[in-house]
Amino acid sequence: MFTHLTAALIHGWPLIGPAPDRVHVTVPTIEQTVHRAGVILHAPGAGALHLAAARLDGVPVGDRATTASLVARTEPVHVAAVAIDAAVRDGSLTAAQLADALPAGPGRGSRRARTVLAALDARHETAGESYTAIRLVQIGVGQVVPQHEFRHDGFTDRVDFWLPDIRVVVEFDGKQKYTDPAMLAGRHPGDVVWTEKRREDRLRRRREVRTVVRVTWWHLERLDRFQALFRSHDLHVGGETRPGGHIRNA
Repeated sequence: MFTHLTAALIHGWPLIGPAPDRVHVTVPTIEQTVHRAGVILHAPGAGALHLAAARLDGVPVGDRATTASLVARTEPVHVAAVAIDAAVRDGSLTAAQLADALPAGPGRGSRRARTVLAALDARHETAGESYTAIRLVQIGVGQVVPQHEFRHDGFTDRVDFWLPDIRVVVEFDGKQKYTDPAMLAGRHPGDVVWTEKRREDRLRRRREVRTVVRVTWWHLERLDRFQALFRSHDLHVGGETRPGGHIRNA
């Protein structure tokens, strides 16, 4: 049965980074994991043999909850969070279902899985927002409100993330917003930039907003870049922390 990251790709979840060079398969008849050229054969673990309707060349594929559990415990947290959050976003999986699929008690990858769980939210609209969410968890931000709306001056400005504890707006600023014809909807890229500037000016004028942090894919690719971006806004953060940690204001 296809499992782990291979099953995630079959389910259509997005992958951060290069495609894996080996296929993951769980085999009921073996007792320990075997690494071979082009394939990793996994011994079955607790809950590892649930089947989904999906098949690839007649081979069954692990169901979404089991796949998410394995990915959350074995992949880097940003890879796992972006992949699993896509299933949460489209409604085919919930964070509660993932939590139920995780082995009870401490174990290999359990802390990593809890970090991933803390970042999942169906309100994230894109992979870039999912990526930003897991980085916010990693640097120890407390309360994070996705898709928060600010109403003022006859406008309703919806932001990707509102961090009320530190009064910061975080926006994922993807290039697609300025280049994708579907997102431009007939507008000139310069008009989109001007609209974004006016919107950010309105947000900065609000008394409760300390600053607006714009995050690009480049910042997300490395945690130290993400931390440096926050420090450039006079928001001093530490290294990776457990979910529920905090960010210290300057």
